[in-house]
Amino acid sequence: MLKTALTFFGFTPAPPVRRQPSARRVAPSVVPAAAPVAPPVDEAAERRRRNAETAARLRPDPNGRFPLDVAKVARTFDRMSTQPSPEELHLALCRLGPVGEYIRAVHMGGGRVALLPASLHGDRGRTAAYREHLTTLSRTDYEGWIAGLAAYDRAVASAKRTGDAMPEPLTASPEIEAGIAQHAAAKLARMQENLARRKGGQGGTEGTGGGPVGGAAPAAPPMAPTGPKGGDEEEPANDAPAGPRR
Repeated sequence: MLKTALTFFGFTPAPPVRRQPSARRVAPSVVPAAAPVAPPVDEAAERRRRNAETAARLRPDPNGRFPLDVAKVARTFDRMSTQPSPEELHLALCRLGPVGEYIRAVHMGGGRVALLPASLHGDRGRTAAYREHLTTLSRTDYEGWIAGLAAYDRAVASAKRTGDAMPEPLTASPEIEAGIAQHAAAKLARMQENLARRKGGQGGTEGTGGGPVGGAAPAAPPMAPTGPKGGDEEEPANDAPAGPRR
């Protein structure tokens, strides 16, 4: 009773008011997401995959020697570089085959074959693409073959005339010779067609007597020459008196 009276008259603090249960903030219950379940690993299959990658990495590159052989053949035409021995050059040409003859033809004709940088010799993709590129050129670059064979013929004629050593034979396969003949025939046909087109555009139409197409107007026909007057022609009358007028 005393406590209630003291509280009523303000001598003691009022008791805290309790909130209704509905007004309380209740933290929502979050259900943790389930962690993804990793699929079971087939250890045997994974081990076989790693072994296959290791074997492929340790297997020698089938195209790894190709850029080296190309460089050996190209160096024989550069007197400032280290020359391969005759045995090394012979083995390189045997391994290269028709591609080696194409490289010799290009260099004899004054051209150059691009070499693969030494830093890329370990890249299997680069060496395969380089070999495919040169192989395609050896079958389709007829201009390089024509220039090389012409230079070889000149070298042979010069050696016969001066008594120098004969150059190493340069041979082209029958397929290359047939392609060179077709290429030369097509080139001659194009030259003749261009020549005929140029000649056809210079003159006008035949049989019309007109001037060139788009040129100046045709000149007027020349006048007939005036001959001496005949005796039967009447001279104009002259009624003026003779002598000076006053």
